[in-house]
Amino acid sequence: MKTKLLPGIIGGFIGFLVGIFVGGYLGLVVGGTFLGGLEIYEHTGMQGYELAAYVGAIIGALVATVLGAKIALKIAYKKDKNK
Repeated sequence: MKTKLLPGIIGGFIGFLVGIFVGGYLGLVVGGTFLGGLEIYEHTGMQGYELAAYVGAIIGALVATVLGAKIALKIAYKKDKNK
């Protein structure tokens, strides 16, 4: 069981990093496209694309961490069954 813990942690960490960048990028694109016309700056002090990039990075990090850990564990179990 201990050997299964390390791939899950490493997969989760890699998924976290990838999720931050991909989610931030998608949030930036969506925010720049759809939130540019709204006057969010007056209420929050942040531009719409900036806010969307932060929210996208947080959501992407959460989702990709779980997916990365699941994929890493699936690969680890698959290698053990072949032995």
